[in-house]
Amino acid sequence: MEELCKRINHGVLMKDKKQDYKQKFWVDEDLEKNCFLLLAKKLSIIWIEEKQYWDWIDEAEKCYSGEVKVPVAKLLSVCWLKISGRFKTITLSPKTTYEVAFVVKRSVDSSGWGAPVNLKLTLPDKSTQGRIENLLVKPKGEWIDIPVGTFMTTPENVGEISFSFSETGNHWKSGLLVKGVILRPKD
Repeated sequence: MEELCKRINHGVLMKDKKQDYKQKFWVDEDLEKNCFLLLAKKLSIIWIEEKQYWDWIDEAEKCYSGEVKVPVAKLLSVCWLKISGRFKTITLSPKTTYEVAFVVKRSVDSSGWGAPVNLKLTLPDKSTQGRIENLLVKPKGEWIDIPVGTFMTTPENVGEISFSFSETGNHWKSGLLVKGVILRPKD
């Protein structure tokens, strides 16, 4: 039992049928609440299959077994950026306020981030939260969390949430790495 608790607290990476890592699950030791990181392979990214726009690289992610290489989406250059995903709230801890945030990094040579990105969270009851974030003022070369919104896991919010990260101003941007989307309890 102790070994199982250690694994869950340090994080378990889960693969799909193609043996790609899609998400990480762990339990926050202090709050004793479920947490998830939906990796980039689990997200919908416009133009991801087009090699001139996007590439996949491996980055280290800590988990129970140490550091494991997980796929990260690397933006080469696009003028239309849209990343979205979905998640079923039933696997989250009940009566808990959760934060949803994109985990991204701007490379040192990134460019075209003068316009803010649009973030949107849609809850199971169809209510939405939206905000904008200026990536230009964020540090380059380090992983940062870009909050999308928060919600409480209540009977009214059981179902599927959706979230998005977009910048569609028709000017070219490059140098964004996308690790995924984190769902974690707020203190």
